[in-house]
Amino acid sequence: MFKKTLIFSLIVTLMLVGLCTVASAAQNVANTSQKGSLLIFPKIVVGNGWDTVVAISNDYFTEVWIKCYWVDRDQEIQDFQFRVTRNQPIWIRASDGLGSGSTGDKEQNPIAVPPFLFDSPDGELKCWAVNYDNDPSGQISFNHLYGNAVLLNYERGLAFQYNAWAFAARNVALGNPVGSPGTMVLSGSTTDPTYDACPQYLLFNFLSGGSNIAADDTRAYFSGPELALIPCSQDLRQDRLPTCTKAKFDIWNENEAKYTGAYQCLKCYFEDYLPNLGRTRDPNSGKPTGFGGEKFLYTNLHTTLARFRTTGVASTVCRNIFTTPNTVYGPGVDKCKSQVATPLIGVMFSGVKFGSPPQNPDDFQSLFGTTGSTAGTGAATTILWDPQALPPEAPTR
Repeated sequence: MFKKTLIFSLIVTLMLVGLCTVASAAQNVANTSQKGSLLIFPKIVVGNGWDTVVAISNDYFTEVWIKCYWVDRDQEIQDFQFRVTRNQPIWIRASDGLGSGSTGDKEQNPIAVPPFLFDSPDGELKCWAVNYDNDPSGQISFNHLYGNAVLLNYERGLAFQYNAWAFAARNVALGNPVGSPGTMVLSGSTTDPTYDACPQYLLFNFLSGGSNIAADDTRAYFSGPELALIPCSQDLRQDRLPTCTKAKFDIWNENEAKYTGAYQCLKCYFEDYLPNLGRTRDPNSGKPTGFGGEKFLYTNLHTTLARFRTTGVASTVCRNIFTTPNTVYGPGVDKCKSQVATPLIGVMFSGVKFGSPPQNPDDFQSLFGTTGSTAGTGAATTILWDPQALPPEAPTR
């Protein structure tokens, strides 16, 4: 009896140890349901009736400085910084940069930053905690930030909200530097001062373009997925280099039939209606930037629901796609001479119209979407930026 009891106790102990090991070995991967020191908003849109309101909150009892970069699809940047007080939520409107306390509200600490003003109507926003008390040059650990973005179309009465991707600082005490100033490593290391890694790949369920669902003699027609993707490896310095990769798509319909071959070449940023893959061309080279958009349509999937998996891979197929303009001296030069394999993060949304079929992909009455699901730990990546140097003092005499 004693022997059986001992064996049983040993088994229970091993099971508990195993559970503790699993818990302690949890992957340090960014997601959209946690707080962090770095926030990324993959979809910012301004113009053609659209605007974006960004909300960032501080869930802590001390203030913190935030460094941000607007980035458009051409990798043009606009940086700014502001202070968030203890336990404060703030908001910023992308079209004019105005926000909390700056639009007539009688509040302290008004927020007013440069607007999202680029030739391209859409892009992303990156924000992270920095230390402006002792060393203004570096990023710090402050895992108490979270946020969301609201996309508004005032002309059509449409709105859509998503949570920011949050990256926690790991192995660093609150307020301390995370790595070298200007170099943010996203690796999810369990020992080194770093940020969460990006996921190895993204997973999305979607209602296929052209499909519909009926209930009580009313049909809901779906436009198909629109996707915004950004590479986790990115250069935001003044003398920056573009991050070029290929988003590879694997698609499955309800009958487990797998569709492969769809892809999108991207330079720093991608946003488009996925059935357009292969139809969109670079304005300088004239070459299509992707392939296989028809695989997201009901006419090819033959099922209402489908899913896809996407990740960033290096590929020669994306060479000479994104080029500089042609001149009298010769053809344009490839902007993406080197391709990299990089994890991706993003947000997907779709349109729905009730009663009658849409006339085009933009003919819908409401929006819905998701930041998707994730799996695995992606390869280590970096975000590079130009830190601010300490101001010099007057020379002593």
